[in-house]
Amino acid sequence: MGRRRTGGAILVAAVLIVSTAAYGVIAADRPRIESVENEWGTVTDERTEIETRIAVDNPLVLRVGDAAADVSYTVSANDIVIASERENSVRLAGDESTVAVSTWLDNDEIPAWWVSHVNGNETTTVRVEPDVVATRGVVELSSEEWTQERTVQTNLLEPLRTNQSQRVQAYERTVFVVEETDAQWGNATSNRTPIDASATVTNPTGIPVPITEIGYTVRLNGIVVGEGVAADRTVIESGSTRTIDASAAIDNAQLDDWWVTHVRNDETSNLTVEFDATLEYAGLRREVPLEFLSYEREFQTDLLGTANASANESAPERDG
Repeated sequence: MGRRRTGGAILVAAVLIVSTAAYGVIAADRPRIESVENEWGTVTDERTEIETRIAVDNPLVLRVGDAAADVSYTVSANDIVIASERENSVRLAGDESTVAVSTWLDNDEIPAWWVSHVNGNETTTVRVEPDVVATRGVVELSSEEWTQERTVQTNLLEPLRTNQSQRVQAYERTVFVVEETDAQWGNATSNRTPIDASATVTNPTGIPVPITEIGYTVRLNGIVVGEGVAADRTVIESGSTRTIDASAAIDNAQLDDWWVTHVRNDETSNLTVEFDATLEYAGLRREVPLEFLSYEREFQTDLLGTANASANESAPERDG
């Protein structure tokens, strides 16, 4: 009887050892994400598709016959989730599988990302986080944590930061000499993105030059995203030098319209900022473009790392 009990205990122990070893092998041999490729898909006025291909190295236990996987996928920009998706029962087979996932970005999310980009010194970190959970029978294996990151930077106000001397002509003479210009982003909110521009100017004429108003227009790819009055009445006295402050703002509610053109143009845009002043000189009033504060700048974001791949169009652009 004692020998039977001893033999039974040895058998149970052996089964446990073998089972534990087998489980350890299976647990160690999890699906492994080899690579992730992203590109823009269909773009409409309301949303933007992100097409993703995930290359998965299948574990040994899944290479015989068919297996299924649940695939989840999240895209964030500066920790703001802009797209997420989950697809269940995706078929896996062979040594490697390529899983195609399509996620949608709601274009209404773009203003929130823009605010984070501007307030973050024009820097965006894009994070792609896929997850694959493979199942075969009662065996469920989750891939190791995998993250793809990409940092994008822009410098949209750089052209306004200069000490290059310029002359402003009106009434067939020089009315201002511009010594330097500067611009900074104000604190962007959910509604607006301020641009605080300034210029140091000298009045070389023999009489004061009143500026009754400074207006501005901001465009992105031709779409007006901001316009209004940048400064109220001021006077530049004869022979004096002073700083003119001009405050413009982007209406963030217009940025989803711009985004559609940006993606369709390989993530490339033209930012145009125009200032004009209404001057009074010798009793005459005239509107003069302030070219020393106005500029055009092309920029590219390449958030997915595929700027040369064109997005598919499925709906016409709206007028800006």
